[in-house]
Amino acid sequence: MADGSESKVGSSTATLVVLVIVTFFTSLYMKGLNSGIPYYYDRIGYSATVGGTFVAVFTLSATVMRLIGGQITDHVRHMRVLLASLSVMFFGVALPAVWDGFAVAMASRVLQGSGFAVATNVMTVAVAGSSSKRHIGKRLGIKGAGTSLGTMLGALVSVWLLDDAGYRWFYVFYAALMLAALVAVLWLRRSRRRHAAEADIAPDAPSRPKAKGTGWIHDFIAPFLIPEAAPFMIISFAKRIPTGFCVAFILVFARHASIPMGASFFVVAGATTLVLRLAGGKVFDSDRSFLLLPLQSVQILGFIVFALFPSYATLLVAALGYGISVGTTSPLIKALLAKATPKEHWGAVNGELFFFSDIGKATSAFVGGLVIDALTKTLIPQIALGATILSSLLTAVGLLVGRFVWKGAERSQCAR
Repeated sequence: MADGSESKVGSSTATLVVLVIVTFFTSLYMKGLNSGIPYYYDRIGYSATVGGTFVAVFTLSATVMRLIGGQITDHVRHMRVLLASLSVMFFGVALPAVWDGFAVAMASRVLQGSGFAVATNVMTVAVAGSSSKRHIGKRLGIKGAGTSLGTMLGALVSVWLLDDAGYRWFYVFYAALMLAALVAVLWLRRSRRRHAAEADIAPDAPSRPKAKGTGWIHDFIAPFLIPEAAPFMIISFAKRIPTGFCVAFILVFARHASIPMGASFFVVAGATTLVLRLAGGKVFDSDRSFLLLPLQSVQILGFIVFALFPSYATLLVAALGYGISVGTTSPLIKALLAKATPKEHWGAVNGELFFFSDIGKATSAFVGGLVIDALTKTLIPQIALGATILSSLLTAVGLLVGRFVWKGAERSQCAR
């Protein structure tokens, strides 16, 4: 069992501020690299497929590490996991900064994605564990503000670096960013040791007794099969369907329809999520899971307007609805998941949540491309509307499944 000085991140304001800053750095890192690397290779004459492959390698590496990283989070001291994952992210950009080459850049994407997956998971669990269950949602919302800020600035920063500083300094910037994150976490670790008595002490390993006759395979799989978590996996997958489609194809439609400043969609959406994650504490702390359906469905209204009257103004309306949905559902889902599952398995269930989220995003981007190719680019707003409707329907299915699962869990507890 881990000692209190390193087992969990404490509940002080300083701790939360540090994790919000590191969340911003990691989000800026991910968004900047995923937009900047394809931009650079397109500019020097490579095909769009090459740029997409760079993004796919990062995403695949992150998706695989979600499940492994979740188990690591449950069994290793959180501060150590965070330092290790940030170090992997650092080497993922330090290598191409030193060795300029296509193969090195591609191989480094594995380190970048793997480190990012583990870092985001352990920070989510650390923030959730630093508060009472009553206020988990509020703290996760504040942490999510760092993600929103990184989303807003990521592409802008990467393009500016590549245009004005060059390829090597592009990577040097992100290496320096990860060094700054490491310094911040090392300071936090030292501060926690100094104030260990104020820490929210909890074991890093599961406190349940190990069942006789079970092996390591059972121990690895069991946390991913918690029935109370299953509905949130369905909802997490559903929530990312519009995200994958919008990220991949909104800019394509804006260029096709001669709508100026298509990137404004992401600026407005990011600003909306930022505001809501800072102001939505009471919503995020609510135990009312049914709120997920209207919050997820609100983006339908924006895409209806955009599909009927495509223009720059209605693009921003769609972005507003999309931002409201993303900004509210993500912290609420994570808070509800934490309240529904044992604390000793938060790393695994959050890793599983991220895993289904990544699968939903990747699937919608791939299927969306097939649908657009089968139809026409002029129907992208209508197809996006269909994606948001499908997302809401799947969310409703998740809530219906949850109703039976959670009721069954309550009856089981009462029987005990």
